[in-house]
Amino acid sequence: MPDNRELATLLWLSVFLCWVLSKPELRSGLSGILRSFLHPFICISLLAMAGYMALEVWAGARLGIWNSDLLKPTLLWAMLSGGVMFFESNKAARDSRFFRTVLAETVAIAVFVEFFMNMFVMSLLAELIVQPVIAAVAILRVVAGNKPENRQVRRFLDALLAPIGFAFFAYTAWRTYTDWATLDARELTLEFLLPVWLTADLLPYVYVLSLVITYDSALRGINWAAKDGRPRWRAWLALAAGLHFRHRDVNAFNWNRGRQLVEAPSLSAARAVVRDFRRDRRAALQAIAGADERERRYAGSNETDDAGRRHDRREFDATIDALRFLETCQNNWHRNRGGRYREDLLTMIGDDFRGLPKESGIELKVSGDGQSWYAWRRTITGWCFAIGAAGPPPDQWEFDGPEPPRDFPGRDAVWGDRPFGADRNRNWQQAESIQQAWRS
Repeated sequence: MPDNRELATLLWLSVFLCWVLSKPELRSGLSGILRSFLHPFICISLLAMAGYMALEVWAGARLGIWNSDLLKPTLLWAMLSGGVMFFESNKAARDSRFFRTVLAETVAIAVFVEFFMNMFVMSLLAELIVQPVIAAVAILRVVAGNKPENRQVRRFLDALLAPIGFAFFAYTAWRTYTDWATLDARELTLEFLLPVWLTADLLPYVYVLSLVITYDSALRGINWAAKDGRPRWRAWLALAAGLHFRHRDVNAFNWNRGRQLVEAPSLSAARAVVRDFRRDRRAALQAIAGADERERRYAGSNETDDAGRRHDRREFDATIDALRFLETCQNNWHRNRGGRYREDLLTMIGDDFRGLPKESGIELKVSGDGQSWYAWRRTITGWCFAIGAAGPPPDQWEFDGPEPPRDFPGRDAVWGDRPFGADRNRNWQQAESIQQAWRS
């Protein structure tokens, strides 16, 4: 029999579904989502995960840590935590701390949502009022995201969510104290531990699923390279024999390497391609680790190497990546949208770049006729990087120095006397060498 919280949830979900079905544009979007779920790979993977969860429950019952009274919290865990782990499994190949992070986060969420918030249920009227309020605040928080212009809204929503969570915790604590004599301590303990062991035991399945997804991408690269009829089996065998179960190595095996595998004249030559890839990847990882170590060692230093490149390179690579991305966007906009550069580009794409603060500090300037532009940023070290153009693409100017340019390329002498010059961007070059080693 569903309790008041579950009844309220079902009622609000029914209202929401009726509203979605009444809107043609939302109805078509919903049908697209349903069709994506019917993809054979997703269907098979979900069914396999359901079978794996059933085995978890069976083993738990044999060990005496699961019983039929835990069916509802088990289903809730499967839909919430299990669903999140399923759809985030593709991240395992990119994040070395994925499994540790997922275990910590999903257990924390599961314990709070599935135990504390469901331990005691309010009246149906209270549930009908509270649930949409919490959902609305949480959805608005997600929509607000981390954009600088939404910072005040985000803080306000965080200020609302914090007391709501505390109120639920306080309500649970008070009811536990007042109803302690009627509570079953053993059942409470089993329910509290349920999401912990279910999540930990599901990680092997998520690992295998992420490995399958990663290998599928690599094999599609091989199939693409072998579309002219070249044999695939040799490349597949060499890849599996050389990389085994190394998620991140398989994820880094790009389609260019797949072409080299397909073109190898023999199995031994194909395995040599994989060995070369692993050697180059180790060298790239060592270069990145060495760069990180140098950043720690030379933090605050004004020393330079023999080529005049600074030893203190904190935020250099992230700044260069952000400026290069802006350049790509500006070039595409100029080529495809009216033959001019866009002055509000940062507002359009969002001032949020990986490796930089949420408010990056990038300054963007565009000339009145839209034919020249430049962007610059001062790193945490005080050193400045700038990129821009004095004309239509592919015109490109790069600069780094103690102070930013004061005018557009071609007008300010600090940019040098020509585009694509190599004498004003020494500190860009070391980042490029690391990136090239990584891409190889």
